[in-house]
Amino acid sequence: MKITDIKVAVIRGNFCWPLIKVETDEGIYGLGESRDYSPVSQYTLPMKELILHLKRELIGEDPRNVEYLFNKIRRYGSDGRFGGSVSGIEMALWDILGKTLGAPIYRLLGGKFRDKIRIYCDCHAGKPISDAAVDYAYKGQEEYYTPEAYAENAKKIKSMGFTILKFDLHPHYAGKDAMIGNTVTDKAIKYEVSVVQALRDAVGEDFPLALDAYHGTVNNAIRFGRAMDPFGLMWIEDVISWRDVEGFKRVTDSIKTPTLTGENIYTTEHFKPLIENRAVDIVAPDMATHGGIMENKKLAWLADLYGLSIAPHFAGSPVSMMANIHAATAMPSNLIAVEFHAVGVPWWEDLVKGIEKPIIKDGYIKVPDKPGLGIELNEKTARKHLAEGEKYFE
Repeated sequence: MKITDIKVAVIRGNFCWPLIKVETDEGIYGLGESRDYSPVSQYTLPMKELILHLKRELIGEDPRNVEYLFNKIRRYGSDGRFGGSVSGIEMALWDILGKTLGAPIYRLLGGKFRDKIRIYCDCHAGKPISDAAVDYAYKGQEEYYTPEAYAENAKKIKSMGFTILKFDLHPHYAGKDAMIGNTVTDKAIKYEVSVVQALRDAVGEDFPLALDAYHGTVNNAIRFGRAMDPFGLMWIEDVISWRDVEGFKRVTDSIKTPTLTGENIYTTEHFKPLIENRAVDIVAPDMATHGGIMENKKLAWLADLYGLSIAPHFAGSPVSMMANIHAATAMPSNLIAVEFHAVGVPWWEDLVKGIEKPIIKDGYIKVPDKPGLGIELNEKTARKHLAEGEKYFE
């Protein structure tokens, strides 16, 4: 079996989702997905070009040699969304191998620890992200950043069956003078406390809540973390840059609330300083940046050796989600949950077929038993939601 072509089709969901198709001379193909990216024109990345650039390394190779091919193209990836091309192709290679052997991917990873995977829902603020080009804006949409709006959104999404909710909560949502220079002010802290109190009142004292809450500096993060400690949160995410290992450790050691980071880290190797220094409590790789399915499994086991948990980040289509599910079921007991970032996209699960629907039921996804990823694309839905100027794997 030889790889004959690699094609890309970018789907316009709430983010741009670059889907990958790796074709072979035996008619078997694999699906993968590169990292999501912003649809805002000034932030658009040449992700499609980065993926297609790898054809010269892969055409003519046997796609079943997954680890060998990953090692061959690994140097073309890097931190952030630039890990996406390598990661998405790795997923597609596993899909081909599973289809060739008639086995689900998790079997090839050593089998499963669980039959279903817990899913946590990214809720954003007073409304979920249905279009990242506009919904992340604060100015002009202040009504979605009040404590009352957060609470209403929390109650709505909790009623869908999710058992863990995560919200974005950043100082600038408090308005003017929330930050002066690089310093978070009392105004910002009071606002953030009011939001989390409203969330607690809405979902209950013991319901699992988490926050994505960048605060810039170590001192700001510690101050914010201590303000959050009374609320019993699951974690606070990306409070400072993941590159500041020493700083992250200071934050983690100074507060009671667990800390989490990792969505922009490429390969398990780059997670090692955070893990070996126990600078965070929870690692959060995004498979579509991190290097793919096997890298996520490797990271889970490394984290477990150091007593850390894992909660994979995810903001893509069902293709990458199912890759995450196969990896997650092969992880040890330190798995918390996998993220879902498309609650504001009503057609999300319509993008694929061949899988039990609804895909997410009572806050969990059932691990599929069909060969490979266990899904196929719904071409009609995919064509309907192609990004502007895109063609369907042409």
